[in-house]
Amino acid sequence: MWSSLAEYHRPTTVREALRLLARPSPRTVPLAGGTRLVAERDPAVEAVVDLGGLDLAFVEPRGHHLRLGAMTNLQALVTGPKTRTLAHGLLAEAACHNVPRALRNVATLGGTLAAGGPTCELALALLVLDARLVIRARTRRTVSLEAFLSNRAEYLSPASIIVEIRLPMPPTDVGAALAKVSLTPRDRPIANAAAFVSRRNGICHGARLALGGVAPDPIRLPAIEAMLSGSALEDDLLTRMAQATATAINPPADSRASADYRREMAGVVTVRALREAWQQVR
Repeated sequence: MWSSLAEYHRPTTVREALRLLARPSPRTVPLAGGTRLVAERDPAVEAVVDLGGLDLAFVEPRGHHLRLGAMTNLQALVTGPKTRTLAHGLLAEAACHNVPRALRNVATLGGTLAAGGPTCELALALLVLDARLVIRARTRRTVSLEAFLSNRAEYLSPASIIVEIRLPMPPTDVGAALAKVSLTPRDRPIANAAAFVSRRNGICHGARLALGGVAPDPIRLPAIEAMLSGSALEDDLLTRMAQATATAINPPADSRASADYRREMAGVVTVRALREAWQQVR
């Protein structure tokens, strides 16, 4: 670990973990997979609460939902029988792309969502899968992933942890896909997108779109989704959708891409993801 770390705790109950995290001092943070926390070695951190002792690593169908424990590692999402085929493998593919194989055995679902990032593939996939997070603090609350990403500080206070992610089981007449643009195939995306569509008799009966690389975290595109419902996803509609997407966003500029380039690529990846998802359910 690092020189400022004075305490290490591995509780076996969520209640005890929350009690330790709620202490005003020493400064205490949760430890999930540790892929980010250990790498950063923040000198202000004096104690960690290892969540590995909690019973939060599971993939469990319940009724019309799939429950995912927050401590489930990403490799389990890639290879697990209940996740690798879900929505044409969308969740498994996202987990595969999120981090290299060596880290997927350590990185956790809850930790990945808590850490965030503008092009987080897992967040993209879970947004279009309509995921909801169960968060434990003084009370237990369930929030949509979209709400969580738009205001992470409100939902994830120092004395709170994500314990579960819930997904509605998708119907069979759907397609789902990811798309990205990056400098090299192995580089982090400049822009990426996820699409989830329901198709009946050649008509889109519902679509969900998420876009990454244009805000601090991936975002849903409800206005663009509304453009697609009740129509066939043909080239003219997709062209108008790409233009509307570029107009609706205000992406940042950095050393990897200008704002104008990100805006253009946002339309490109959204169309790519939609086309692939649409073809899956022809």
